[in-house]
Amino acid sequence: MPYSGIIHGTEGADPVKISVVNETSVPLVCEAALAHWYSDELGRVSPGEELTLTLWHDQKTGVFNLMNATDDRMPVEALWCASEAGRTRLTLPIASGKAKAALRYSCRAGGEAGLSCEAASG
Repeated sequence: MPYSGIIHGTEGADPVKISVVNETSVPLVCEAALAHWYSDELGRVSPGEELTLTLWHDQKTGVFNLMNATDDRMPVEALWCASEAGRTRLTLPIASGKAKAALRYSCRAGGEAGLSCEAASG
């Protein structure tokens, strides 16, 4: 019997625009960690450029979802970006209730962390 817990479509979920700005001098690759040890590349970001995508937030559970090609919800466990300077996790505000309509992250290289992507306003 196929797994029956898959939720299809975005009904009851709110779109959240995710933006990742690359303020480093090297390209970044950003990925989503999904359930069951699976990851999906979200995109590559050149220096000075911005990656934008939409995740869907379930107000009941607080889970952010990435939609696949057949419009199934894929729960996101974590987002991260990486470069030759290192890898860093982008913190998602996973909580029930209404989420912000947009989340913007600014990625910088340097310091002890090597690479950091912090939530920015706007």
